[in-house]
Amino acid sequence: MWLNHQLSADFHKEYAIEEKTLDVRSEHILEIFKSKRFGQIALIDECELLLESYLGCVSEFVAHIGACCLKLKAPESPQDQALILGGFNLELAFELLKHNMGVRYIQSDQKVLDSLISFLPHFQEVREHRDFELYARAIDLPLGKYHLIIHQATPNAHELDGLSRMLHTDGVLIAKLPHPYFQADECKRALRDVSGLFSIVMPFFMPLFGDEVFVFASKATHPLADLWLQRADMLDDLSFYNADIHNAAFAMPTLLASTLQPWVKN
Repeated sequence: MWLNHQLSADFHKEYAIEEKTLDVRSEHILEIFKSKRFGQIALIDECELLLESYLGCVSEFVAHIGACCLKLKAPESPQDQALILGGFNLELAFELLKHNMGVRYIQSDQKVLDSLISFLPHFQEVREHRDFELYARAIDLPLGKYHLIIHQATPNAHELDGLSRMLHTDGVLIAKLPHPYFQADECKRALRDVSGLFSIVMPFFMPLFGDEVFVFASKATHPLADLWLQRADMLDDLSFYNADIHNAAFAMPTLLASTLQPWVKN
């Protein structure tokens, strides 16, 4: 059975929904449900899911895949800077702050974001952290380049071009991809757009569970050759991410690897 991301009778059945506990409507729609199987479920715009049971695992995975490939710096060096956009998962920022990075987060819908205060376990800690800054729009960001950019959705070609210009030479972009099995044409188009701007383009999947697919893109940094075990080994209180998971994430089935080969650069 393939889990449904649309609000329907199947959604209620597959996720064992008991009741809706919150409904907020602003620029976006936020609905929070109580589920026997997954704990709380946040459904955003009737398509984006955040599952309380797996939120920490997914956040660790996405954040550290990119951050653990950045070069180690001397203590006196300026902070690495990260940018997160395209969604509401502040737990990504919580994980990046473990690397002593400066984290800038773009989200214009303050009402929906604040409504997640009881859903996101480290909401208050992140918002009050000295290295975290929230911005409503990209145009409000201070001038400067980023070592890591995480887009929680699939950026279009115009967005990709802008984000590529905001990265350091050896910076890393992580973004969501359409699923290569269920949205094959959309996935190929997204990879084509990314491969036109970056020298290293590698899709990756979350091992063991989850149906989300991402892309690691960079002009100089390789997700396997440049993995710094020192970074990964120094992280505390992780429940999912480790170096073995990191490496396994980039393994692809033979036929899929062949299908995507024209747009993958490794």
